[in-house]
Amino acid sequence: MHNRYEYIMDIAKSDDNIRGVILYGSRADSSVKADKYQDFDIYFIVNERNKFNISVFENVKFYFVPSEIYPELFPGKSAYLMLFSDDDRIDLTVDTMENFLANHTNGQLMTCLLDKDDTIHGLNSSDRSINWVKPMDEKTFRNTCSEFLWETQNMAKGLKRDELSFAMFIRDISLRDMLNRVVDTYIGISYDYKISVGTLGKYRKKYLSHAQYELYRNTYLSNSTQDQWKSLFYMIDLFGSLGRQIADKCNFTYPEDDEHYMRDYLQRIMNK
Repeated sequence: MHNRYEYIMDIAKSDDNIRGVILYGSRADSSVKADKYQDFDIYFIVNERNKFNISVFENVKFYFVPSEIYPELFPGKSAYLMLFSDDDRIDLTVDTMENFLANHTNGQLMTCLLDKDDTIHGLNSSDRSINWVKPMDEKTFRNTCSEFLWETQNMAKGLKRDELSFAMFIRDISLRDMLNRVVDTYIGISYDYKISVGTLGKYRKKYLSHAQYELYRNTYLSNSTQDQWKSLFYMIDLFGSLGRQIADKCNFTYPEDDEHYMRDYLQRIMNK
């Protein structure tokens, strides 16, 4: 498809049920570097949602309708994720004007592409601050450190028992959540909290040093049990390094004694 925007607009203009078209996501954010993998995140504002039929789109090779499986995530909306024969992807949300105005947040960047009735107003087209990293207070920092260090022994227990799914869940859900909080807070401090790490932290690589990011990559090692143990200690290394810098800049206290004890404990468990 030479111009996917024109294709979308032609469909919307020719269908009287469709009253407006709104662009959101990365293509609505001029600060995001464009690439060939960007989706077209689109709202169709309609008079009647049930009148819309996905068949108006041609050359759709695969599609998924998450609103049918998870209706609680799409109240009053329909969502169609479409992959086309030219590898373009459209993530389409179909919504009525009433439901859209009642539920959308002004924080999300949006651009109106079509408004047949002059009723789409007040969209946020420039303020990115809703996505900026938020500061961490001292209590949250303390609790994050405690939870992270506690969960390390749960991963160790899973590895010693050869319970792979348990150990990897602890690492990639429980521990990683705490690690990512510290990583993002470190990045936020470095940029005066006027920065976004992107959906699921996809921009973290841009804001960490090469050495920091290589250490972060190593927290995903999984090819062998030895790699998994290494990844656990890499996590502690990175958490401790960034945690100490956060504590220094925010006048918090990093739990040095707790980390030292847990390192010794994990070494003993690993070597038993």
